[in-house]
Amino acid sequence: MNLQKTILCLVWCHLCVTVGAHNTRIDSLECILASYRGDDLRKTDLLRDLSFEYRDINPQKCKAYAEQALELAQSIGSKLKEGSAHNALGIYYYFVDMYYQAYVHYKQAEKLLIENGDPMELKEIFYNLMNVFIFVHDGDSATYYANKLLDMAVAEGDMPSEIGARYALGRIRFRNDYGRQEKLDYNLDLFRKSARMDDNITYIVALCCGESYTEMNRYREGLAYLHRARQYFEAHEETGFAMEAHLRLAETYTNMSQTDSAELYMQKVLASPSLYEETKLRLFKNQAMLDSVKGDCWGALARYKVFHHFADSIAEQKSSSVMTGMINWHNMKNENQALQREQQKQRLLIYILAVTLVVILALIALLAYYSWLTKKKNQELKKLHHVKDKLFSVVAHDLRSPIGALASMLKLVNENMLDTDTQTELLKSISNRVDDTYGLLDNLLHWSKSQMQGIVPSLAYFDVQATSCLVTNSLQGIAAGKQIRLDNRIEKLQAYADKDMFAVVIRNLTMNALKYTFTGGEVSLESELLGDELVISVKDNGTGMTQDVQDRLFKLSETTSKRGTNNETGTGLGLVLCADFVKTNGGRIWFESKPAQGSIFFFSLPILPKA
Repeated sequence: MNLQKTILCLVWCHLCVTVGAHNTRIDSLECILASYRGDDLRKTDLLRDLSFEYRDINPQKCKAYAEQALELAQSIGSKLKEGSAHNALGIYYYFVDMYYQAYVHYKQAEKLLIENGDPMELKEIFYNLMNVFIFVHDGDSATYYANKLLDMAVAEGDMPSEIGARYALGRIRFRNDYGRQEKLDYNLDLFRKSARMDDNITYIVALCCGESYTEMNRYREGLAYLHRARQYFEAHEETGFAMEAHLRLAETYTNMSQTDSAELYMQKVLASPSLYEETKLRLFKNQAMLDSVKGDCWGALARYKVFHHFADSIAEQKSSSVMTGMINWHNMKNENQALQREQQKQRLLIYILAVTLVVILALIALLAYYSWLTKKKNQELKKLHHVKDKLFSVVAHDLRSPIGALASMLKLVNENMLDTDTQTELLKSISNRVDDTYGLLDNLLHWSKSQMQGIVPSLAYFDVQATSCLVTNSLQGIAAGKQIRLDNRIEKLQAYADKDMFAVVIRNLTMNALKYTFTGGEVSLESELLGDELVISVKDNGTGMTQDVQDRLFKLSETTSKRGTNNETGTGLGLVLCADFVKTNGGRIWFESKPAQGSIFFFSLPILPKA
């Protein structure tokens, strides 16, 4: 594995966890896992941690532990741990240069972690995705994820993650050594920000500052930063970064012709437990330069030959590795795109089938609705037919009978066939029938008008006491004829409704009460405020109603009207009209009744306009 990849990965590693010696930590985790008997959630963490520790030591073990973590997380249904396991598998594929497979697992981890929330690991995913795109030379995508990491870190006030993101952005931006002064300024600014933490990342940035100075031949300024980094990494036993600091110091002292110091730090590099191939290549080159500085031309030439031979070998391996990785990336990407196209076709087919099914169901529903509507219209027509028959009955019987009687009497009077007493008695009887007929005719006119023109109330505030008194005063004669006490106790209150419709309702309910009250009885009208409505009641102590009559009340097609206590006739039309008028004004109508105990009719009206 090349040094650049290791450094980029270790930067984030140092931001997330404190990592000691690999072997010690691995032995400890292996021991804990072998004897672990706790919950499976913690076990997935152990498997994931072991996978991470083996990433650059034993890739197969790295993969095996990550796959075990994923299988366990899926079995217990933990989406958060499943995302963490996908991240571990992505790390494995990244370290073996299978970038597309790494990308697929990182993206799956990103999706699960965004949905289930783990900010720290989500930041790690952004960093890992950035690294993948760096190594497939997709600078725009790498920058996108570096900026996502940066935005998240700034929002949370997470300074280590912010510095890590800015460090990565700098590596992306200055990858090709262009703009050396700009690169130096960027690294110095980043060092000033990171110095407040005095952490690993601070001295990784210090290495970058030293590198920038030496690239511009400002060696002494570079040495200051390189020595600060060296001292920190040596003190904290960070062997990988200490080796990088030693190598850069050796190169800088060689360029300054300070051979003793250059050899000292080259020996420190050679004493490192493991050397990357790129590190060995830089050592060969620096040794050749050092021999040249010493005047050992033959030694320098020999070392340059070794250097070029080794460089060609590494370049060939690196080219092969990069080429293999890129071919793998593009092949897997093309396969995935083909799979996605096939899935899109399948989704389109499913969509078409679903739309077809919806259309079929809609047609069935439309036919069912049409059938229901036809049935409903037939029922309404049947109901209207009953209403028509009822109205014909009213006109044929209840209007024809008193008018016919009046015509017969007038004929007898004209022919002087009646004595005075008989004539007086007949006139009294016909007068009562004419009063009933007038009330019936008045209701018919109101009802027919409402049916033909629609009921459109004229809403306004009015005094219910004054309006009701006008009605009850006009009915006192009928009450007196039956020796009934008609008592209007409605208070001086205001309602917001149609005044004329209110009067019609009062008239019909009071007439009904008088009709079914025995001689010497009592009819009373009262009022009560209940919340935002006014309730009017008309009470009598007359015949009352059976349950059968109550069930058919307010239905013109079903209601029948029995004769009153003085043989008064009726049609039931008045109550139907009352119900329509009350509901039109935004009120309610109901009743209480018991046979032989009388009835109470209630109706309500609003006292304020409705919002």
